Amino acid sequence: MFVEGGTFTMGKNEVSIAYEHDVTLDSYSISKYETTWEEFDLYFLLNEKEIINPQYRKNIEDYGIKYAAKKNTWFLAKAYCQWLGEQLNLPIDLPTEAQWEYAARSRGLNVEHATNSGKIEGSFTENRNYPVYDTIVGAYPPNPLGIYDMSGGRPEWTNDWLALYSKEPVINPRFDSIVSGIVKVIRGFHSLSNSVYIRSSREPEQDGFGGGFRCVCNQKTKIE
Repeated sequence: MFVEGGTFTMGKNEVSIAYEHDVTLDSYSISKYETTWEEFDLYFLLNEKEIINPQYRKNIEDYGIKYAAKKNTWFLAKAYCQWLGEQLNLPIDLPTEAQWEYAARSRGLNVEHATNSGKIEGSFTENRNYPVYDTIVGAYPPNPLGIYDMSGGRPEWTNDWLALYSKEPVINPRFDSIVSGIVKVIRGFHSLSNSVYIRSSREPEQDGFGGGFRCVCNQKTKIE
């Protein structure tokens, strides 16, 4: 989905380590859905690698092909996005944290949730708290940009190492080359009660927290 760039106030002051600051982003495109098992498995098969946890595919529902892929490290998620970019000859990668939030908030709207209304209401009021409830990707309405599951989907890897937000306005912020980086930023959560502003993080080699991912295309024009 194409996301027209612009300037927005990223973060929210009352949310821990997510203080408000102005961010300007170039236009980009972002995956409409989280990467599914069907897509992720294709990457493994075409690269002659064994798919993740093949023993669970027939008896655990959320290993179905239309569910968001989990059990992936940050390294695997990034490798998939870059491999996809090689196949399409496009600059595809994991999203930066700023790209993720800007898209989740439908180009920086002042909303708490990445739902069609910015609130938890209507079809979003079902109990979907991890790990009790899981659905296929796209089971709930998208946000106004047409992007699904940025609230209520899997926690998603971003490209960035965890860092304090800048107090000054920034343009296209990236935190993927910090020498002292220890943990990668994760955004979005299974539980719909969590605000879209909340930040989390994990060591990039972790794969057991149920996280997923989506990709971005760092091209300033729409993908033809």
